[in-house]
Amino acid sequence: TVCAERTAFFKAISEGNRDFAAIAICGGKDGVITGRFPPCGVCRQVMREFCRDDFRVYMVTPDGYDGVTLAELLPYSFSAEECMQ
Repeated sequence: TVCAERTAFFKAISEGNRDFAAIAICGGKDGVITGRFPPCGVCRQVMREFCRDDFRVYMVTPDGYDGVTLAELLPYSFSAEECMQ
């Protein structure tokens, strides 16, 4: 399967968009937000390959949202630039 986060990134990238500031993620059933849904590990790495450490990840909850930086969400990561060295 492919998560919504990766689908959103790949669609944007395929259309030439590569300047990302933040993403908001929510989940649930039948249109009702039922909890916090952090992105999976693969999605976190894709974000890291296209975004800076200060990229914001907002996880919507029934009571509002939590926001963290990508660096907080994925410590000890590697970027696309580091892979090319």
